[in-house]
Amino acid sequence: MKTYPVFPIPNLVERPGWWAVRNDEITRIATSAKKGQVAHLANSAGGLPIHSVTYGPTAAAPGTGSWISASNSRRVEAYKTNEEGPQVVVLLCGVHGAEPEGVAGAVNLIHLLETGADLTRKRRPGLVELCSAYRLIIIPCLNPDGRAVSPDHLRGATNDEFRRASQGIWLDGTEVGYPACKEYVPLPLDRVQHPGGYPNAHGYNIQHDASPGDIRTEEARKLLEMVAREQVDLVLNMHSHPLAPRSLSPCVSEYPLHATRILDYADRFFEDLNRAGLRPEPVLPRDNVMGYCLNNACSMASGALGLTFEHPTVEAWSFEEILEIFFVAVETCLKWGRTEKFAPRRPLARGFRNG
Repeated sequence: MKTYPVFPIPNLVERPGWWAVRNDEITRIATSAKKGQVAHLANSAGGLPIHSVTYGPTAAAPGTGSWISASNSRRVEAYKTNEEGPQVVVLLCGVHGAEPEGVAGAVNLIHLLETGADLTRKRRPGLVELCSAYRLIIIPCLNPDGRAVSPDHLRGATNDEFRRASQGIWLDGTEVGYPACKEYVPLPLDRVQHPGGYPNAHGYNIQHDASPGDIRTEEARKLLEMVAREQVDLVLNMHSHPLAPRSLSPCVSEYPLHATRILDYADRFFEDLNRAGLRPEPVLPRDNVMGYCLNNACSMASGALGLTFEHPTVEAWSFEEILEIFFVAVETCLKWGRTEKFAPRRPLARGFRNG
């Protein structure tokens, strides 16, 4: 298997010490957890470990059926055996390894839950208390292969450098680019100078390794098995883009209730980020839709609500502001989850738009 160097971008500013996004740093912080339960989720295509850290009550007992079978039986308890108990939240980061903002947030959240302060030494007792109301599963980096070949950050990079570092460069020096990077499953590595940090070491974009019956990566397969086993209610999928922070639109195949929820959360993220002075991107039009992705596969595995949140990579936001954006997004979800269930199974299974 061919290996690649870290994508070079000259003259990027030095990262702060608490921005712990190299694979050895991620592993060290994740595996040193004592209050959380550390698990080895999978090995990446390149043989790197992928860890999860779980906080909160023990997992619910397994049901007699899968989510899909139970939802069609109209007896959702056959799958979701503790519907009235603590909700299960997966914080999914680093699906695209070139996007380290969520990774930095995840390791800081682990440190916060372990010590009472994040890596900047800031205490966030309100967030710690919110987290305690859930079974919270943190996956700091699902794609360590992409992380291994990516810079520590892209703040100050041009849009062209962002695309090259993320989506790769063909042998002739032209960028693979978006959306062309999604035309290949896998990306033909014999035709690239550098694959970018989107794919794993075999060239697969894990975010779109979501075709039923045709899951091709161990990373996606083990994630979906865990989501089903844990009876997950929310998957908060953390990404980054060269714009202001925002969440993305519903996908074309969402459950009607989830489509409503995703639109509601887009407004909530905007309001909370704006209130915090973090300059969010305007909410996308309500009739905008996205294509099928890993979020939808998670929904099929457990009925979970899948939200994709985009952090800014650009220099207009400081490292400290990016970390704050991460924490605001997490807090927004956990705050509202105490008011309304992320994925109330009965109305979800019946196709209702409201729970």
